[in-house]
Amino acid sequence: MKSFRVIIVIILIFFLNSIAQEKESSTVTTTRLSDNQSSNADELAITDIAQKWMSFYNQGIAAQVAALYTEAGYYLSAHILAHGRDAIQAYWERGIAAGGHIDFIRPLTVYHSGELGYYAGTYQATNAGVTVDGRILIVAKKINDNWFIAAHETVVRDQP
Repeated sequence: MKSFRVIIVIILIFFLNSIAQEKESSTVTTTRLSDNQSSNADELAITDIAQKWMSFYNQGIAAQVAALYTEAGYYLSAHILAHGRDAIQAYWERGIAAGGHIDFIRPLTVYHSGELGYYAGTYQATNAGVTVDGRILIVAKKINDNWFIAAHETVVRDQP
């Protein structure tokens, strides 16, 4: 329960910070990486999670997508709150079966401290022939020197 509270606090800090600093642009691709080399490796590993997620999803491998999450991971959107790898895998299986495709995921910022970090960015997806874009937030947790998704949220932007 304490870990979940920490994750919620990180998410709230991110959103409050992004509200204060948000500049609306679909082409923003800057990533804030630390000056410290070991921090760079961790932040690159967190960035890699998002790219692996997109690759596995687009290949239709829901089990590999789910394996990127912690055992007690969360996926949240306006449509679902999936808790645990089994529920997350089942949700992504439905999305893949419906013809979902992630066109891109671009980082706005990547940060970590100790065993927790986050990746915040934008994404574009084409689902059933309809292209949408929005925001993505991944809260990552380091377990045995490997980074996993502890919480993942996507928000579809109001489309023009």
